[in-house]
Amino acid sequence: MSAVVAERLPLDAEALIAEARAATGLVDFGPDLSFMTGFHRLVAAVEAMEPPARLRETAHHKIVGLLATRLRFIEDEKQHPDIVAQDVGDPLIVCGLPRTGTTITYDLLCLDPDARAPREWEWYIPWPAPEEASFDSDPRIAQVQAIYENWLKHAPQLADIQRMDCTQPGECNHGMMLHFASTNFPAELGVPDFARWLQETVPEGQYRTHKRMLQQYQWKGPRGRWTLKSPQHLMDLPGLVDAYPGAMLVWTHRDPVLTFSSLSSMIAGFLAAVGGANDLEAIGRSVVDTWCAAMARANEARANDAAIEARILDLAHRDIVADPMAAMQRIYDRFRLPFTPAHRARISGFLADNPAASRLGKHRHSPEQFGIDPDEVHERLAGYYARYGHLFNRA
Repeated sequence: MSAVVAERLPLDAEALIAEARAATGLVDFGPDLSFMTGFHRLVAAVEAMEPPARLRETAHHKIVGLLATRLRFIEDEKQHPDIVAQDVGDPLIVCGLPRTGTTITYDLLCLDPDARAPREWEWYIPWPAPEEASFDSDPRIAQVQAIYENWLKHAPQLADIQRMDCTQPGECNHGMMLHFASTNFPAELGVPDFARWLQETVPEGQYRTHKRMLQQYQWKGPRGRWTLKSPQHLMDLPGLVDAYPGAMLVWTHRDPVLTFSSLSSMIAGFLAAVGGANDLEAIGRSVVDTWCAAMARANEARANDAAIEARILDLAHRDIVADPMAAMQRIYDRFRLPFTPAHRARISGFLADNPAASRLGKHRHSPEQFGIDPDEVHERLAGYYARYGHLFNRA
């Protein structure tokens, strides 16, 4: 039976595990099997959609690859126990809602010569461990960029929504795919049942996987102060701070109605690229439900845990856009980090020749396009609007 035909058959959890084991020659997933919960949820969610062949093939390939990576991580640990003995330090983490200025904030922070950010290609193909000597010429760069180019071929509008360059700093939600607990799966595959599971559940063990990935990256690769980003951290701030007690958190703010509309448009582009469903109102509903749930958890965590609240700097999207250098100064002052002349010079150069500027004004979207009701969002996030509305010109 050909691989393509096999991939078009309904996904089966045990068959996928067997395929990953056959591909690697390894059988041991290690003592921490908490990832299995999300894995089984994802497999069931893909099949619940009765997916078209191209989407099922994409999911099949992705899932087997993730299982194989977990097997290889455990083998690396057995051969080199020093990997998991490493200290990853106190990371600086951007954690605002999607489309609130998180990317530009992250990019500017990553220009710090002392910063170390995982690249997108590292998150997507984390094994074998990246090496410092070949970091800029690693063959995985071409592999992941080819995936991006294929997405753009099927959905060219993505170029107007976000950068499509896998050598740039990447988001932690890419890495959380290794724990089968990522918001990437609904964005890239649809899987509404999986999206609902993420809305209702805090996946156990996801930050153990996250930390293990950072250890893999710094083992042989470049080192520095970990600088990270993902809106998904809002879903489990207690887990994040438990894993990284010294974490420094930057929460960016913008009117959620605008962010939900923008994110829905981006997800529609990704789903078009993999042959997924094109029900725009269903996409909008999933976005609103997912991120309202995330905001509720994050606000509750801040209200109930002084240790979490003490770790957060709130930053308005409008301030980042109006004066990026001043926004960086606030971050460095807040966390008592040195804002060096070298870093300032890199920021000035980046802002003078920023490829993102070419996208400004090209990404057109509206809440109505995705069935997003602003009044519903205001009602569900009333507490958020009351506390942070002044950060996006809303009383």
